Amino acid sequence: MNSSYNKKRLLIALLFGFLTGILCVLLGMYGLKDTYSLSLALYVLANRTMIGFVIGISPFRMNWMIHGISMGFIASIPFALGVLLEPDKLGVFIASLLLGAMYGLIVEFFTTVVFKEKMR
Repeated sequence: MNSSYNKKRLLIALLFGFLTGILCVLLGMYGLKDTYSLSLALYVLANRTMIGFVIGISPFRMNWMIHGISMGFIASIPFALGVLLEPDKLGVFIASLLLGAMYGLIVEFFTTVVFKEKMR
């Protein structure tokens, strides 16, 4: 049975999703000096890894930049909505969506441009 997605593309996208998750947690902890609970760090890591998963299995064929930005944005919606459970977090909500789009672009860049695993 032939799968409808490229397994190598999926693995590369997952790897870079995971790496951007680590980067995001480290930037938050050391760059912004935010305090992260273990559960929040794992939540961020899971969301960024999910961005890689969504990019890796996406059936959409479009410009790689638009694809990365849009898939990163869409995959970050659940994460951003979770931020709204706390009061006065509208700025963090917006930043979560924008950063998700940026991390999606990074994942797609490495997957498509650097490793040349094109969308099918």
